[in-house]
Amino acid sequence: MSTTEPAVTFRELLAYTDFLANRWLDYFKKNEAALAVEVGGRTPTLRDLVGHIFQVELFFANLLIDTAAMPTARPPQMELSSFETLERMHREAHQKLCQYVASAGEQTLRQPRKLGPTTASNRKILAQATLHSVHHWAQVAMEVRQAGLPTQPPQDIIISPAME
Repeated sequence: MSTTEPAVTFRELLAYTDFLANRWLDYFKKNEAALAVEVGGRTPTLRDLVGHIFQVELFFANLLIDTAAMPTARPPQMELSSFETLERMHREAHQKLCQYVASAGEQTLRQPRKLGPTTASNRKILAQATLHSVHHWAQVAMEVRQAGLPTQPPQDIIISPAME
């Protein structure tokens, strides 16, 4: 009998978030007007929402890579006017998160970090970084459909190359 618990790894979750980011970046290259769709709230347009996804990825990636970082409760706002900036933000964040996952041991993942008003382990911060993206890419899909724009095939992990 195996003592290993079935699990999804952070490496697999990062592959899935990269799959989602790249499929949506490809979509927006072909349907750039979709970035102007109004969604409301603190991210008034899809461009702002996509920027928020990548800002949060980069914020958490930098926090995990730089153990001396003094995090704030929120990621800093960045200029999102160019499509290239969005692509660069994701590439940089993804590379750093993959680097972190490849180098972090169990002890490092358990280490608590002060993050605004809360304390969370590096494992929890890494989980937030990946699941935050998945949550918002589903929101992007809904906003695109509701705006009546061309849609894509489902983005479920089951059809992605993220894991076997």
